Amino acid sequence: MSLSTVTSSENTRQLQSSNSLKWSCVSSFFQQIFDTATNTRSNSLTFKCLLCVPRRKLISVSHTSNANLRSHIKLIYPQKLNDFNATFKIRDDNSSNSIKSTVKQLKLEEVGKTVKKLTQTDFNDANLKLIINTVSPFTLIEHPAFIEYCKLTSQKVPVSRRSLMRDVEKLFEGLINEMKTEFNNIAHVCLTADCWSVFHRAYMGVTVHWLDPINLERSSKALACRRMFGRHTFENIAELLDKILNEFNLQNKTTLIVTDNAANFVKAFRIFNGNDDNDLNVNEEEIVTSIEISKVLDVDMNMNSLENLTLPPHQRCAAHTLNLVATVDSVEALNDASYKRISRRVFAKCQSLFNKQNQSTQCADQIKEILGRYLVVPNATRWNSFYDAMNVITDNHDNLNEICVKLQLPIFSNTQEVGFLIEYCKVMKPVARALDILQGEKKICIGYLLPTISAINNSYDEMKNLKFCQPLVLSLKKGLAKRFQRYMTCENCQISAVLIPKFKLNWAKPHDKINIRQRLIDYLISDNEKEDNTDNSLSLPMSKDQITVSDSEDDFLQFGDTVETDYFPNNNIQMLVDNYLSNTLLKKPNDLPLQLKKSIHKIQFSDTLISSCRKAV
Repeated sequence: MSLSTVTSSENTRQLQSSNSLKWSCVSSFFQQIFDTATNTRSNSLTFKCLLCVPRRKLISVSHTSNANLRSHIKLIYPQKLNDFNATFKIRDDNSSNSIKSTVKQLKLEEVGKTVKKLTQTDFNDANLKLIINTVSPFTLIEHPAFIEYCKLTSQKVPVSRRSLMRDVEKLFEGLINEMKTEFNNIAHVCLTADCWSVFHRAYMGVTVHWLDPINLERSSKALACRRMFGRHTFENIAELLDKILNEFNLQNKTTLIVTDNAANFVKAFRIFNGNDDNDLNVNEEEIVTSIEISKVLDVDMNMNSLENLTLPPHQRCAAHTLNLVATVDSVEALNDASYKRISRRVFAKCQSLFNKQNQSTQCADQIKEILGRYLVVPNATRWNSFYDAMNVITDNHDNLNEICVKLQLPIFSNTQEVGFLIEYCKVMKPVARALDILQGEKKICIGYLLPTISAINNSYDEMKNLKFCQPLVLSLKKGLAKRFQRYMTCENCQISAVLIPKFKLNWAKPHDKINIRQRLIDYLISDNEKEDNTDNSLSLPMSKDQITVSDSEDDFLQFGDTVETDYFPNNNIQMLVDNYLSNTLLKKPNDLPLQLKKSIHKIQFSDTLISSCRKAV
C-alpha cells in the first residue's frame, strides 16, 4: 500500500468522524456524503438529495445551519416542506429527552437551585431587547466582536440582521394590536402632538394619555412617530393627525389634542375643528408674509380633498404658554429705563462668561477650578435654562470677580449688579417651579393648572420693596393675566381643581369659593341625573398614617386649609360636597367616594392634560 493511499484513507476517516451523521433526522430526504473531493471546505458539509434520484444533486451546507437544505425543498419540492420541518421538530423533542436522560446527579449545595437552560429563542429575544432598549444599530447583531462575545458567554450564535429586522416588525405589529385592544376599554383619551426636524428630515410625534379607571392614575404611551413630507403646513398636519386617529379608532374618544402655540397647529385646528374658544391667546409666532397666487390655488385644491376631515378640539400646552410669559411677556419690563440699563449690562457680562467657557477649554478649566463645576449655558430650546444659568452664577457670586479677573473680563459690582442677579432669580423662581410642576409625567392633569397659576400670583403679591426687578414682576403678572385669565374663570378648570383632594377650595380667592362650590354641586347633580349613583358615602382614611407623603412641590402649592362652615346642605349631593371639603384626611383620589371618582375621571378629560407636549414626545 502506497503512502498516498494511507494518507487519503486517514483523511477520510478523520473527515467522517468529524462530520458523522449530521442531522440524521433528514435521512429520508438527504444522504450525507463524506467524500473528501466534494468537501472542499473544512467548514462545510455535503448532502445528496434522495428525492432527485436518479439525478445526482449535491448540496453544500454550513456546519451550523440547514438553510440550504430547507431552501432546496422549498424551491423544488414545496409539497414536502411541512414534512421536512416536522422532522426537525421531532429531532428537537428527542434531543431534549436525551438531555433529560443524561442529567447528572446534583451536588448537595446545588439542591433547590434550578438553572433554566438558555434556549435559542430566549437568546434571540434577549438580543432583540438589547438592540431596542439601547437604541443600537441593527448591524450590531452581525458585528464580529458581538458574535464572539455571544459565543464566549452563551455558546450561541446570534441571528442575522435580516432575521432581527423581521422580529422587530413582528414585535411592532404586536404592540400596535395590544394598544388597539387596550383603547377599546378606554372611554376618554387626550393626545399631545409636536413636529420637529433633524438630519434634514421632518417628523411628527403623538402621545396618548388617559386616567386609569381603578386608581385614577395617569397612563401614557407613545402613539406614533411619523415622517412628514413637504412643508409643515396646517393641511399636512391635519391630514397626518386624522390618519393617526383613524388608525387607532380614537376619533370619537379624543377629548382634546394638546400642542404648542405654533401658528401652523393653531390654524389646523381652527380650520378643521372650528373651536376658537381655546385659541384666544395672542399669536406671537404667527408672521404675516406675502405668498404667490399659485400657492393659494394649490391650497384650495388640497382643501377640497380634506373637506370631510374633522379634528378633535385643540388646547395649547399650558407649560409652553407659561414659557411664553417668561420669555416674551417679560420683555415688556425693558420699557422701564433703569431696569433696561442694569439688566442689559449684567446679562452682557454673564454672556461673556458663557462665551469664554464655550470657546476656550483653558477658560473652561479655570472656571471649573474656581467653582468646582462648569457654568450652565442657556439654551433656547430648553425651558428654564436661562433661569438655571443665572441661578448658578448667583449661587457662586462670591467667586465671580475672581473668575472675571482670570479671564480678563469686566467684573461685577457687588452692590448693584450682583444684587440685580439675586433679585432676578427670586422673581423668576415661581415661574421656573411652576414649569417643572406642569411638565410632570405622572400625576399632572387639568386640576393642577389653576392652583399653580394662583401660587405664582400669590408669590408675586408677596414680593414688595424690590430695588431692581419690580418692573419685571409687573410684566409677568400682566402676562399671566393676559394668557390665563380665561382659565381662571373656566367652569371645567375650577371643578377639576376642587376635585384634587390636596387643593379643594384652598387655592381660590375668598369671594369666589361659594360660587365654585355651587358649580361643583350643580355639576354633580347634573351628572347624577344621567346615572343612577347610589353610593354617596365618603371612604375616609382610618388614620393620618395612611396619608400619602407630601409631594416635593407642596411647599410651593401651599395655600393653607380654609374650611367654610356657613354652608347649609339641603340634599345628599350638597352634604357629599361639604363633607368632602371639610375632611382634612382626604389626600388621595382613591380615598374619594364613588361618585366623585367618576366625576374626576370624566372632567379631568373634558378639557386637557397640562403636560408639556415637547417633553412627552
